[in-house]
Amino acid sequence: MAIRRNLQRHLLVLGALIIVAGLVAASDTLHDRTQEIIVWTEGIISQAPLLGMLVFVLLAMLSAMVAFFSSALLAPVAIYTWGEAGCLALLWLGWCLGGIISFCIDRYLGHSAVSKIIGEEKIAGWQNTLSERTRFVHILFFQAVVPSEIPGYLLGILRYPFLLYLAALGITEIPYALATVYLGESFF
Repeated sequence: MAIRRNLQRHLLVLGALIIVAGLVAASDTLHDRTQEIIVWTEGIISQAPLLGMLVFVLLAMLSAMVAFFSSALLAPVAIYTWGEAGCLALLWLGWCLGGIISFCIDRYLGHSAVSKIIGEEKIAGWQNTLSERTRFVHILFFQAVVPSEIPGYLLGILRYPFLLYLAALGITEIPYALATVYLGESFF
């Protein structure tokens, strides 16, 4: 039941992003101003390209670790600066690094760190559903439908095998990165 609600939440967020992108694209003034900001930002990044990449990856990493920030808003800048393939690679890398860090935080810092982020009730419910012996395909589905900041923390607490978590993380982030790049590119 919780997985179904999370999938619905993901679809609602994706739908909201599409609507916002559509509204921005439909408004000539807002679209023009946004493009000016993108060009201005690209100009700054072009002066220090490695630093720009590092900042983008760090922001993508942060967005995979906390719920209140989305790197999808930065995708148009990244696409304009590094192209679709570059944006896809940097976004995927950042999201995977964020997942790895969240996994390690709770694997080594334990239950107290994640309980402050996610909440005790949700942790207890998921711990009843998942364990370190949960089959990979179930972890893959869990990773795909739950907000990206949650699985790393939770699977770290459960001491799920790191390489299996990493595989699930890498696989499930690809479609989201592709969709983000596609939506960001459609802005232009």
